Amino acid sequence: MALSKSSLVRLPVVALACLLVLSSCSSDDGESVVNLTASEVGTCLDFGDSIEAEVTELPVVPCGEPHTHEIYAIEFSEAATYPGLEALEADAQAKCLGVFEDYVGVSAFDSELFFSWLVPTLNSWDREDDRQIVCVIGEGNGAPLVGTVRGIAR
Repeated sequence: MALSKSSLVRLPVVALACLLVLSSCSSDDGESVVNLTASEVGTCLDFGDSIEAEVTELPVVPCGEPHTHEIYAIEFSEAATYPGLEALEADAQAKCLGVFEDYVGVSAFDSELFFSWLVPTLNSWDREDDRQIVCVIGEGNGAPLVGTVRGIAR
């Protein structure tokens, strides 16, 4: 999957870019990769100062510890065939924007937080039947989050 950043809200100081495979299959080296379900909404992630070009598992941490992102929604692409990164990003931006306020308690346009998303790559789409759009939130000023942002209304 590829991680993108919304240009509609304040962006963090540290630029984010990655490819992430999220599925229930195994990677080429036989290691198990991530399979997200609705129960993962609210999961906190810490990518540190940089994100690898490709990862096979999410860096999950307790929300009480400093972290860079929190999963706030898991949506799905409804395209029959891989629509391309640009189309997936447009779909992700609309879907993630649409659910931001319900999770945070304030519009993304009025929030101090930024939102971003993970979308399938062509490989994960074809090889693992990956259709997930994972919406994540981070601190708008690049500082780490501590605790959940669910209902924080800022």
